[in-house]
Amino acid sequence: MSKPLRPRRATIDGEDLIVLPVADYERLATARRQLGAREARFRGLTGQVRALTSLLADIQQILVDTPACCETHRDIDSQIGDLLRSQRFPQPAPTPEPKR
Repeated sequence: MSKPLRPRRATIDGEDLIVLPVADYERLATARRQLGAREARFRGLTGQVRALTSLLADIQQILVDTPACCETHRDIDSQIGDLLRSQRFPQPAPTPEPKR
C-alpha cells in the first residue's frame, strides 16, 4: 500500500491552497482517472442489466398474451416469472441527476 499523501497548506493572495509534491499529485491524478474508467464501465453494465431485465419482462408478456394451450407453456411462463422475481436480476437504482 502506498504512503498517505502529506499535503502542505499555503495561503496566497488570501486564498487557501494545498501544496503536494509532484509524485503525490501524479498518484492522485492516476487514481482519479482509474475511478472515472470504473464509473464508465459501471454505467455501461447498469444499462445492460436494465436492457436484459426489460427483455425478460417483454418475453414474459408475450407468453402471457399467448393462449395457454398446453402445460409446457404454463411451465415456461412460470419459470420466466420466477427469474424476473429472483435476486439474479435486481432492478438497478435510477442514475442520479448531475448537480448543476
